[in-house]
Amino acid sequence: MIRPLIHRLRRPRAERLALILSVAANLAVAAYLLLAEPARPFGRDMAPRAARLVEMISNRLPPADGARLTALYAARQPAMAAEDMAFRRAMITVMAEIDKPEVDRAALHAAFNEARSIRSRSADLMIDIFVETLADASLEARQQIVAEIREAR
Repeated sequence: MIRPLIHRLRRPRAERLALILSVAANLAVAAYLLLAEPARPFGRDMAPRAARLVEMISNRLPPADGARLTALYAARQPAMAAEDMAFRRAMITVMAEIDKPEVDRAALHAAFNEARSIRSRSADLMIDIFVETLADASLEARQQIVAEIREAR
């Protein structure tokens, strides 16, 4: 039992230095990630993810269809921001229910259901944007998107 421990301590200097540098690099990356992406209460906003999705799909569409998708998204941006704010308020209600000395199961369940309902409405807004755009896009453009999605799998 003692022999393996002594053997580990006698590692060449270069290995010990590499190990120390590796641990230091990992700590530096972890610190950067914690500082660069501060924790947000109740998860991330839907808006940045939705914007990236719209951008990704619009880049795969013909220019006119891509511009239409981007315009539809921009027109619904205020509604999406309102839904995101409503979701945050709903999650504050959830947290308040959890923080009570005695948890009211029915009230907590209702608060979670309200938050889920709001998140669902946000998703419905995105679905409406895509349906409206893709229903009028050319067959070739739609087939190209389907092919790219299948290739990505």
